[in-house]
Amino acid sequence: MNHLSKARGGGTSRRGAGFMRHVRRGLLLASLACLLLRPAAAIEPISDPDLATTGMSRVGPLYFRPYILIRDAGYDDNIRFDAKRAQGDTTVTAVPGLRGLLLAGTRGGVTVSQELGFVAFQRNSELNHWNDSTRARGVLLLGRAALSLEERYDSILERPNTEVDQRLRRLGNAVTGDVRTLSSGRLGLRAFVRTERIDYLSSDSITGQIARRLNRQEETLAVIGEARVLPKTSLTLESTLGRVNFDDRNLDRDSRTRSLLPGLRFDPAASIQGELRIGLTQLDAVQRSGGGYSGAVGDGHLSTRLGHFGRAKVGFSRALVFSTEPGNLFFIGTSWSTAYEQFFSPRASVEALYGHGLNRYPAPDVRPSQPSAGTGRDDRTLTYQGTFRYRMNPRVTLTLYAQRFIRNSTLDSLDRDRDFYGFGSAYDF
Repeated sequence: MNHLSKARGGGTSRRGAGFMRHVRRGLLLASLACLLLRPAAAIEPISDPDLATTGMSRVGPLYFRPYILIRDAGYDDNIRFDAKRAQGDTTVTAVPGLRGLLLAGTRGGVTVSQELGFVAFQRNSELNHWNDSTRARGVLLLGRAALSLEERYDSILERPNTEVDQRLRRLGNAVTGDVRTLSSGRLGLRAFVRTERIDYLSSDSITGQIARRLNRQEETLAVIGEARVLPKTSLTLESTLGRVNFDDRNLDRDSRTRSLLPGLRFDPAASIQGELRIGLTQLDAVQRSGGGYSGAVGDGHLSTRLGHFGRAKVGFSRALVFSTEPGNLFFIGTSWSTAYEQFFSPRASVEALYGHGLNRYPAPDVRPSQPSAGTGRDDRTLTYQGTFRYRMNPRVTLTLYAQRFIRNSTLDSLDRDRDFYGFGSAYDF
Protein backbone atom coordinates (compact mmCIF):
# COMPACT_ATOMS: atom_id res chain seq x y z
CA MET A 1 0.00 0.00 0.00
CA ASN A 2 1.48 3.36 -0.96
CA HIS A 3 1.51 6.49 1.14
CA LEU A 4 -1.46 7.93 -0.77
CA SER A 5 -3.68 5.01 0.18
CA LYS A 6 -2.61 5.34 3.80
CA ALA A 7 -3.55 9.01 3.72
CA ARG A 8 -7.14 8.05 3.14
CA GLY A 9 -7.39 6.62 6.62
CA GLY A 10 -6.62 9.67 8.71
CA GLY A 11 -4.19 12.01 7.01
CA THR A 12 -6.95 13.88 5.24
CA SER A 13 -8.76 14.87 8.39
CA ARG A 14 -5.50 15.91 10.10
CA ARG A 15 -4.50 18.02 7.11
CA GLY A 16 -7.93 19.64 6.96
CA ALA A 17 -8.00 20.25 10.70
CA GLY A 18 -4.57 21.86 10.63
CA PHE A 19 -5.59 24.08 7.74
CA MET A 20 -8.75 25.21 9.48
CA ARG A 21 -6.78 26.03 12.63
CA HIS A 22 -4.54 28.32 10.60
CA VAL A 23 -7.54 29.93 8.90
CA ARG A 24 -9.35 30.54 12.18
CA ARG A 25 -6.22 31.99 13.77
CA GLY A 26 -5.58 34.29 10.82
CA LEU A 27 -9.17 35.44 10.62
CA LEU A 28 -9.28 36.13 14.35
CA LEU A 29 -6.18 38.32 14.15
CA ALA A 30 -7.49 40.08 11.04
CA SER A 31 -10.87 40.70 12.67
CA LEU A 32 -9.28 42.17 15.77
CA ALA A 33 -7.09 44.41 13.62
CA CYS A 34 -10.10 45.65 11.66
CA LEU A 35 -12.01 46.39 14.86
CA LEU A 36 -9.08 48.31 16.31
CA LEU A 37 -9.00 50.52 13.22
CA ARG A 38 -12.48 51.79 14.21
CA PRO A 39 -13.76 52.46 10.66
CA ALA A 40 -16.37 55.06 9.84
CA ALA A 41 -19.61 53.29 9.00
CA ALA A 42 -20.50 55.62 6.13
CA ILE A 43 -17.28 54.96 4.20
CA GLU A 44 -17.09 51.94 1.90
CA PRO A 45 -13.92 51.12 -0.05
CA ILE A 46 -14.57 50.10 -3.63
CA SER A 47 -10.99 49.74 -4.90
CA ASP A 48 -11.15 45.93 -4.75
CA PRO A 49 -14.02 43.65 -5.90
CA ASP A 50 -13.76 41.61 -2.69
CA LEU A 51 -14.63 44.74 -0.69
CA ALA A 52 -17.90 45.42 -2.52
CA THR A 53 -21.05 45.06 -0.40
CA THR A 54 -23.63 45.02 -3.20
CA GLY A 55 -26.48 42.64 -2.36
CA MET A 56 -25.16 41.87 1.13
CA SER A 57 -26.93 42.20 4.49
CA ARG A 58 -25.31 43.99 7.40
CA VAL A 59 -24.97 43.45 11.14
CA GLY A 60 -22.73 46.11 12.67
CA PRO A 61 -19.37 46.11 10.86
CA LEU A 62 -20.05 42.66 9.38
CA TYR A 63 -21.62 42.14 5.94
CA PHE A 64 -22.85 38.72 4.83
CA ARG A 65 -24.67 37.01 1.96
CA PRO A 66 -26.02 33.44 2.23
CA TYR A 67 -27.04 31.69 -0.98
CA ILE A 68 -27.78 28.26 -2.40
CA LEU A 69 -26.93 26.83 -5.81
CA ILE A 70 -28.42 23.82 -7.58
CA ARG A 71 -25.87 22.52 -10.08
CA ASP A 72 -26.05 19.68 -12.57
CA ALA A 73 -29.49 18.46 -11.60
CA GLY A 74 -30.59 16.06 -14.31
CA TYR A 75 -29.81 12.83 -16.16
CA ASP A 76 -26.28 11.68 -17.06
CA ASP A 77 -26.18 8.74 -19.49
CA ASN A 78 -22.57 7.75 -18.64
CA ILE A 79 -21.85 8.54 -15.01
CA ARG A 80 -18.69 6.38 -14.86
CA PHE A 81 -17.41 7.55 -18.27
CA ASP A 82 -16.98 3.97 -19.44
CA ALA A 83 -16.75 3.13 -23.15
CA LYS A 84 -17.89 -0.51 -22.91
CA ARG A 85 -20.71 -0.28 -20.37
CA ALA A 86 -22.33 3.13 -20.18
CA GLN A 87 -24.55 3.49 -17.13
CA GLY A 88 -27.05 6.31 -16.69
CA ASP A 89 -28.41 7.87 -13.52
CA THR A 90 -30.16 10.94 -12.20
CA THR A 91 -27.91 13.26 -10.22
CA VAL A 92 -28.16 16.57 -8.37
CA THR A 93 -25.63 18.84 -6.67
CA ALA A 94 -26.83 21.19 -3.92
CA VAL A 95 -24.38 23.87 -2.80
CA PRO A 96 -25.23 26.14 0.15
CA GLY A 97 -22.75 28.97 0.52
CA LEU A 98 -21.97 31.97 2.67
CA ARG A 99 -19.83 35.04 2.03
CA GLY A 100 -18.81 37.33 4.88
CA LEU A 101 -17.02 40.68 4.81
CA LEU A 102 -15.53 42.74 7.63
CA LEU A 103 -14.65 46.27 6.49
CA ALA A 104 -12.09 48.64 7.96
CA GLY A 105 -13.35 51.82 6.32
CA THR A 106 -11.06 52.99 3.53
CA ARG A 107 -8.18 50.86 4.80
CA GLY A 108 -9.41 47.51 3.53
CA GLY A 109 -11.09 44.49 5.04
CA VAL A 110 -11.29 40.73 5.36
CA THR A 111 -13.55 38.53 3.26
CA VAL A 112 -14.37 34.86 3.90
CA SER A 113 -16.44 32.52 1.73
CA GLN A 114 -17.51 28.93 2.23
CA GLU A 115 -19.29 26.49 -0.06
CA LEU A 116 -20.24 22.96 0.98
CA GLY A 117 -21.79 20.93 -1.82
CA PHE A 118 -23.42 17.52 -1.73
CA VAL A 119 -23.54 15.43 -4.93
CA ALA A 120 -26.28 12.77 -4.90
CA PHE A 121 -27.10 9.94 -7.32
CA GLN A 122 -30.49 8.24 -7.41
CA ARG A 123 -29.42 4.61 -8.00
CA ASN A 124 -25.65 4.64 -7.43
CA SER A 125 -25.55 5.89 -3.87
CA GLU A 126 -21.94 4.72 -3.46
CA LEU A 127 -20.99 7.70 -5.65
CA ASN A 128 -22.58 10.23 -3.29
CA HIS A 129 -20.01 12.65 -1.90
CA TRP A 130 -19.31 16.08 -0.40
CA ASN A 131 -17.25 18.88 -1.93
CA ASP A 132 -15.80 21.72 0.13
CA SER A 133 -14.38 25.09 -0.90
CA THR A 134 -13.10 27.70 1.55
CA ARG A 135 -11.48 31.05 0.80
CA ALA A 136 -10.17 33.80 3.06
CA ARG A 137 -8.54 37.04 1.88
CA GLY A 138 -7.35 40.12 3.70
CA VAL A 139 -6.89 43.41 1.80
CA LEU A 140 -4.92 46.43 3.01
CA LEU A 141 -5.29 49.67 1.02
CA LEU A 142 -2.26 51.98 1.17
CA GLY A 143 -3.08 55.03 -0.88
CA ARG A 144 -1.95 54.13 -4.39
CA ALA A 145 -1.29 50.45 -3.66
CA ALA A 146 -3.15 47.44 -2.29
CA LEU A 147 -1.63 44.51 -0.42
CA SER A 148 -3.49 41.24 0.02
CA LEU A 149 -2.96 37.77 1.44
CA GLU A 150 -5.28 34.97 0.37
CA GLU A 151 -5.64 31.32 1.36
CA ARG A 152 -7.84 28.91 -0.54
CA TYR A 153 -8.68 25.32 0.36
CA ASP A 154 -10.62 22.92 -1.86
CA SER A 155 -11.63 19.28 -1.42
CA ILE A 156 -13.37 18.13 -4.61
CA LEU A 157 -14.14 14.70 -6.05
CA GLU A 158 -14.00 14.96 -9.83
CA ARG A 159 -12.01 13.94 -12.89
CA PRO A 160 -8.74 15.96 -12.90
CA ASN A 161 -8.87 16.73 -16.65
CA THR A 162 -10.15 15.34 -19.96
CA GLU A 163 -7.37 12.72 -19.94
CA VAL A 164 -8.47 10.98 -16.72
CA ASP A 165 -11.75 9.04 -16.57
CA GLN A 166 -11.76 8.19 -12.85
CA ARG A 167 -13.10 10.51 -10.18
CA LEU A 168 -10.39 11.35 -7.66
CA ARG A 169 -10.53 13.36 -4.47
CA ARG A 170 -8.40 16.47 -5.03
CA LEU A 171 -7.10 18.44 -2.05
CA GLY A 172 -5.76 21.86 -2.98
CA ASN A 173 -4.30 24.43 -0.61
CA ALA A 174 -3.00 27.67 -2.17
CA VAL A 175 -1.56 30.74 -0.43
CA THR A 176 -1.12 33.92 -2.49
CA GLY A 177 0.54 37.21 -1.57
CA ASP A 178 -0.34 40.05 -3.92
CA VAL A 179 0.57 43.72 -4.41
CA ARG A 180 -0.90 46.00 -7.05
CA THR A 181 -1.17 49.68 -7.86
CA LEU A 182 -4.44 51.58 -7.54
CA SER A 183 -3.50 54.58 -9.66
CA SER A 184 -6.17 55.91 -12.01
CA GLY A 185 -3.54 56.78 -14.62
CA ARG A 186 -2.61 54.89 -17.76
CA LEU A 187 -0.06 52.57 -16.18
CA GLY A 188 -0.62 49.81 -13.65
CA LEU A 189 1.46 47.07 -12.07
CA ARG A 190 0.67 43.88 -10.18
CA ALA A 191 2.90 41.19 -8.72
CA PHE A 192 2.06 38.03 -6.79
CA VAL A 193 3.77 35.01 -5.32
CA ARG A 194 1.83 31.77 -4.81
CA THR A 195 2.55 28.40 -3.27
CA GLU A 196 0.08 25.59 -3.86
CA ARG A 197 -0.10 22.04 -2.58
CA ILE A 198 -2.02 19.53 -4.75
CA ASP A 199 -2.89 16.03 -3.51
CA TYR A 200 -5.02 13.33 -5.14
CA LEU A 201 -6.22 10.56 -2.84
CA SER A 202 -6.25 7.00 -4.18
CA SER A 203 -8.64 4.14 -3.48
CA ASP A 204 -7.23 1.40 -5.75
CA SER A 205 -4.22 0.58 -7.91
CA ILE A 206 -5.48 2.59 -10.90
CA THR A 207 -6.17 5.80 -9.01
CA GLY A 208 -2.99 5.18 -7.02
CA GLN A 209 -0.91 5.37 -10.20
CA ILE A 210 -2.69 8.56 -11.25
CA ALA A 211 -2.14 10.16 -7.85
CA ARG A 212 1.51 9.10 -7.85
CA ARG A 213 2.11 11.03 -11.07
CA LEU A 214 0.12 14.15 -10.13
CA ASN A 215 0.76 14.89 -6.43
CA ARG A 216 3.01 17.94 -6.29
CA GLN A 217 3.99 21.31 -4.87
CA GLU A 218 3.83 24.34 -7.17
CA GLU A 219 5.43 27.77 -6.62
CA THR A 220 4.79 30.76 -8.89
CA LEU A 221 6.12 34.31 -9.14
CA ALA A 222 4.39 36.64 -11.60
CA VAL A 223 4.64 40.32 -12.57
CA ILE A 224 1.90 41.89 -14.71
CA GLY A 225 2.15 45.34 -16.28
CA GLU A 226 -0.80 47.17 -17.80
CA ALA A 227 -1.00 50.25 -20.05
CA ARG A 228 -4.27 51.83 -21.15
CA VAL A 229 -3.84 52.69 -24.84
CA LEU A 230 -7.52 53.60 -25.45
CA PRO A 231 -10.25 54.71 -23.05
CA LYS A 232 -11.64 51.16 -22.92
CA THR A 233 -8.65 49.06 -24.04
CA SER A 234 -5.47 48.13 -22.19
CA LEU A 235 -2.30 46.32 -23.17
CA THR A 236 -1.00 43.77 -20.65
CA LEU A 237 2.30 41.96 -20.29
CA GLU A 238 2.69 39.06 -17.85
CA SER A 239 6.02 37.49 -16.94
CA THR A 240 5.92 34.29 -14.87
CA LEU A 241 8.48 32.02 -13.22
CA GLY A 242 7.35 28.66 -11.85
CA ARG A 243 8.74 25.64 -10.05
CA VAL A 244 7.00 22.27 -9.72
CA ASN A 245 8.25 19.52 -7.38
CA PHE A 246 6.51 16.15 -7.50
CA ASP A 247 6.27 13.89 -4.46
CA ASP A 248 7.66 10.79 -6.17
CA ARG A 249 11.21 11.77 -7.05
CA ASN A 250 11.80 8.42 -8.78
CA LEU A 251 9.58 9.51 -11.70
CA ASP A 252 11.88 12.42 -12.64
CA ARG A 253 8.99 14.83 -13.19
CA ASP A 254 10.23 17.99 -11.45
CA SER A 255 10.17 20.98 -13.79
CA ARG A 256 10.82 24.71 -14.09
CA THR A 257 8.78 27.08 -16.23
CA ARG A 258 9.01 30.64 -17.47
CA SER A 259 6.46 32.48 -19.61
CA LEU A 260 5.95 35.83 -21.27
CA LEU A 261 2.34 36.62 -22.23
CA PRO A 262 1.35 39.89 -23.93
CA GLY A 263 -2.38 40.52 -24.09
CA LEU A 264 -5.34 42.83 -24.54
CA ARG A 265 -8.00 43.63 -21.95
CA PHE A 266 -11.32 45.28 -22.87
CA ASP A 267 -13.56 47.06 -20.37
CA PRO A 268 -17.11 45.74 -19.75
CA ALA A 269 -18.48 48.93 -21.33
CA ALA A 270 -16.52 48.48 -24.58
CA SER A 271 -18.07 47.10 -27.79
CA ILE A 272 -15.88 44.01 -27.28
CA GLN A 273 -15.57 42.69 -23.72
CA GLY A 274 -13.08 40.25 -22.26
CA GLU A 275 -9.38 39.49 -22.35
CA LEU A 276 -6.95 37.74 -24.70
CA ARG A 277 -3.37 36.60 -23.93
CA ILE A 278 -1.00 34.78 -26.29
CA GLY A 279 2.72 34.32 -25.71
CA LEU A 280 5.60 31.90 -25.22
CA THR A 281 6.44 29.48 -22.45
CA GLN A 282 9.52 27.42 -21.69
CA LEU A 283 9.27 24.24 -19.60
CA ASP A 284 12.49 22.54 -18.57
CA ALA A 285 12.39 19.06 -17.06
CA VAL A 286 14.97 19.02 -14.28
CA GLN A 287 16.00 15.36 -14.31
CA ARG A 288 15.10 14.07 -17.76
CA SER A 289 16.72 15.11 -21.04
CA GLY A 290 14.46 16.00 -23.94
CA GLY A 291 11.39 16.27 -21.71
CA GLY A 292 10.88 20.00 -22.06
CA TYR A 293 8.78 22.25 -24.23
CA SER A 294 9.14 25.65 -25.85
CA GLY A 295 6.21 27.14 -27.71
CA ALA A 296 3.02 29.14 -27.73
CA VAL A 297 0.45 29.20 -24.93
CA GLY A 298 -2.43 31.51 -24.12
CA ASP A 299 -6.08 31.92 -23.24
CA GLY A 300 -8.91 34.29 -23.88
CA HIS A 301 -12.62 34.95 -23.67
CA LEU A 302 -14.29 37.63 -25.77
CA SER A 303 -17.89 38.64 -26.38
CA THR A 304 -19.69 41.32 -28.35
CA ARG A 305 -23.23 42.46 -29.04
CA LEU A 306 -24.82 41.57 -32.37
CA GLY A 307 -27.70 43.96 -32.88
CA HIS A 308 -30.00 44.69 -29.94
CA PHE A 309 -30.85 41.12 -28.94
CA GLY A 310 -27.84 38.94 -29.72
CA ARG A 311 -24.39 38.28 -28.29
CA ALA A 312 -21.50 36.33 -29.82
CA LYS A 313 -18.86 34.69 -27.61
CA VAL A 314 -15.53 32.97 -28.29
CA GLY A 315 -13.13 31.22 -25.92
CA PHE A 316 -9.61 29.92 -26.41
CA SER A 317 -7.01 28.08 -24.35
CA ARG A 318 -3.62 26.51 -25.05
CA ALA A 319 -1.70 25.21 -22.04
CA LEU A 320 0.63 22.52 -20.77
CA VAL A 321 -1.22 20.01 -18.58
CA PHE A 322 0.64 17.46 -16.46
CA SER A 323 -0.13 13.98 -17.76
CA THR A 324 -0.60 10.57 -16.15
CA GLU A 325 0.83 8.74 -19.17
CA PRO A 326 4.08 6.88 -18.34
CA GLY A 327 6.11 8.38 -21.19
CA ASN A 328 4.78 11.94 -21.04
CA LEU A 329 5.39 14.59 -18.42
CA PHE A 330 2.63 16.71 -19.95
CA PHE A 331 0.28 17.03 -22.90
CA ILE A 332 -0.45 20.17 -24.90
CA GLY A 333 -4.11 20.99 -24.41
CA THR A 334 -5.67 23.29 -27.00
CA SER A 335 -9.36 24.17 -27.00
CA TRP A 336 -11.66 26.77 -28.46
CA SER A 337 -15.38 27.41 -28.34
CA THR A 338 -17.88 29.66 -30.00
CA ALA A 339 -21.39 30.51 -28.82
CA TYR A 340 -24.33 32.68 -29.75
CA GLU A 341 -26.87 33.93 -27.22
CA GLN A 342 -30.26 35.29 -28.28
CA PHE A 343 -32.21 37.47 -25.84
CA PHE A 344 -36.00 37.41 -25.91
CA SER A 345 -36.28 39.88 -23.02
CA PRO A 346 -34.00 41.27 -20.31
CA ARG A 347 -34.81 38.11 -18.33
CA ALA A 348 -34.84 35.27 -20.89
CA SER A 349 -32.30 34.03 -23.43
CA VAL A 350 -31.15 30.89 -25.27
CA GLU A 351 -27.57 30.00 -26.18
CA ALA A 352 -25.99 27.49 -28.56
CA LEU A 353 -22.32 26.49 -28.00
CA TYR A 354 -19.83 24.44 -29.98
CA GLY A 355 -16.41 23.53 -28.59
CA HIS A 356 -13.42 21.69 -30.00
CA GLY A 357 -10.31 20.47 -28.18
CA LEU A 358 -7.07 18.63 -28.91
CA ASN A 359 -4.76 16.99 -26.38
CA ARG A 360 -1.44 16.27 -28.09
CA TYR A 361 1.18 14.06 -26.44
CA PRO A 362 4.78 14.84 -27.44
CA ALA A 363 6.16 11.32 -26.71
CA PRO A 364 4.82 8.02 -28.17
CA ASP A 365 2.67 5.72 -26.06
CA VAL A 366 4.86 3.15 -24.32
CA ARG A 367 2.27 0.82 -22.79
CA PRO A 368 2.77 -2.70 -24.22
CA SER A 369 -0.91 -3.51 -23.59
CA GLN A 370 -1.99 -0.99 -26.23
CA PRO A 371 -2.20 -2.13 -29.89
CA SER A 372 -0.76 1.22 -30.98
CA ALA A 373 2.16 1.21 -28.52
CA GLY A 374 5.09 3.15 -29.91
CA THR A 375 2.91 5.57 -31.90
CA GLY A 376 1.85 9.07 -30.94
CA ARG A 377 -1.42 9.83 -29.17
CA ASP A 378 -3.92 12.61 -29.85
CA ASP A 379 -7.25 13.04 -28.08
CA ARG A 380 -9.84 15.17 -29.86
CA THR A 381 -12.88 16.41 -27.98
CA LEU A 382 -16.17 17.88 -29.13
CA THR A 383 -18.74 19.68 -27.00
CA TYR A 384 -22.27 20.61 -28.05
CA GLN A 385 -24.48 22.50 -25.61
CA GLY A 386 -27.80 24.30 -25.68
CA THR A 387 -28.82 26.53 -22.75
CA PHE A 388 -31.95 28.39 -21.70
CA ARG A 389 -31.60 31.07 -18.99
CA TYR A 390 -34.38 32.83 -17.14
CA ARG A 391 -33.98 35.36 -14.33
CA MET A 392 -37.18 35.02 -12.36
CA ASN A 393 -36.32 37.97 -10.09
CA PRO A 394 -33.13 39.68 -8.86
CA ARG A 395 -32.56 36.82 -6.40
CA VAL A 396 -33.46 33.73 -8.44
CA THR A 397 -31.99 32.54 -11.77
CA LEU A 398 -32.98 29.32 -13.58
CA THR A 399 -30.87 27.54 -16.22
CA LEU A 400 -31.88 24.58 -18.42
CA TYR A 401 -29.28 22.90 -20.62
CA ALA A 402 -28.41 19.85 -22.69
CA GLN A 403 -24.81 18.85 -23.37
CA ARG A 404 -23.05 16.20 -25.45
CA PHE A 405 -19.33 15.51 -24.94
CA ILE A 406 -17.25 13.26 -27.24
CA ARG A 407 -13.62 12.19 -26.92
CA ASN A 408 -12.05 10.53 -29.96
CA SER A 409 -8.53 9.20 -29.34
CA THR A 410 -5.95 7.62 -31.60
CA LEU A 411 -6.11 4.82 -29.00
CA ASP A 412 -9.56 3.38 -29.71
CA SER A 413 -9.94 2.00 -26.20
CA LEU A 414 -9.98 5.58 -24.86
CA ASP A 415 -12.92 6.79 -26.97
CA ARG A 416 -15.76 8.12 -24.81
CA ASP A 417 -19.05 9.98 -25.14
CA ARG A 418 -21.49 11.43 -22.62
CA ASP A 419 -24.88 13.14 -22.74
CA PHE A 420 -26.25 15.24 -19.90
CA TYR A 421 -29.65 16.90 -19.60
CA GLY A 422 -30.26 19.04 -16.58
CA PHE A 423 -30.96 22.35 -14.92
CA GLY A 424 -29.36 24.64 -12.40
CA SER A 425 -30.51 27.53 -10.25
CA ALA A 426 -29.07 30.16 -7.94
CA TYR A 427 -30.91 31.72 -5.02
CA ASP A 428 -29.72 34.64 -2.89
CA PHE A 429 -31.35 34.94 0.51
